[in-house]
Amino acid sequence: MALKDCTGFVGRRLLIQDLPSKRDVRNAVFVPPGTAPQWGLFEPSGRSVPEAMLYTGAGSLHTPLCSRDYPDLADCPVLSDKFDYFFLGNINPSYLYFFANVLSRLWSLPPYARSRLKLVFSSPQPLAQLMAQSYFRTVVTALDLTEDHFMQVLSPARFPRITVAAAAFEELSLVHDVFADLAHSIGRKILPEGAQDHPGRVLFFSQEKLSQGNVRVENESVLTAALRAKGIGTVYPSQMTFRDQLKLWASNPLVIGYNDACLHTSIFFPQRRVVTLVHSPDMWANQCLVDKANNNHARYLYDSSGLEPVGAGGGFQMNYRIPDPEKLADELADFTLG
Repeated sequence: MALKDCTGFVGRRLLIQDLPSKRDVRNAVFVPPGTAPQWGLFEPSGRSVPEAMLYTGAGSLHTPLCSRDYPDLADCPVLSDKFDYFFLGNINPSYLYFFANVLSRLWSLPPYARSRLKLVFSSPQPLAQLMAQSYFRTVVTALDLTEDHFMQVLSPARFPRITVAAAAFEELSLVHDVFADLAHSIGRKILPEGAQDHPGRVLFFSQEKLSQGNVRVENESVLTAALRAKGIGTVYPSQMTFRDQLKLWASNPLVIGYNDACLHTSIFFPQRRVVTLVHSPDMWANQCLVDKANNNHARYLYDSSGLEPVGAGGGFQMNYRIPDPEKLADELADFTLG
């Protein structure tokens, strides 16, 4: 068979049972990206609040995504002390970055006393535009949050007191068990009735209708046509509402797909079945972290005959071609349907 298990991994795959750290910080200054040379949440000393830091495992372990310090913090407005401020940080409208950097902080969201709650964030988009995103609106509603709970910061501001919960997911590095607990509670809230179980159903998550992104397989449509002829259905997550994606995962099919953030959504229901197709022998570890935290039945496979690199273009940073889509479909059908 040309399909082989991946032999290497890009990033670390660390599952941590302990909770991330959390603390209240006094007189912290939030500097949104693009408003100053440095950005982040800083103590009065100018040192970054450790729990507010974001890291990635790309390049080297714990590579910072925001500034570690701001030696010359300028004077800025002090906000009212009548609210309970909770730090979210910068919200990138991409689902992947929301998932890793924002949702993963909400494990410590106050469950009841919310009349004074303000979720502090910055974003290149206004809140109304974020709320128009299906995933954002669905998750926020499931957490019993409204637009009134959010406070968008457009310029540096000082907070008399702000609660900062460290992220429970670090890209290409680590995940805490509590992240899966949070996701499961959201899944139950959105679909309290669950969904009809379809353990024998096999679906391919296709990216062929995406207009832009990181990586695309140009002739994926040939593969999906061949898979459909063998009884494996095709699903286009990019054209589904987030709730419909969750309903699909709740039905517990066996899902096949090229490594992409749409597979991360499996974490909203425990112990899903996922076959991740990889563009090379080395698997990027984000999906592995999701699979570990969620106790997924997971495999990571690549086509040892090799994908043909095409290069950037068409809205994607990298394009590939499958040399023999029909043969790959045969092997996937044998692997998943027996």
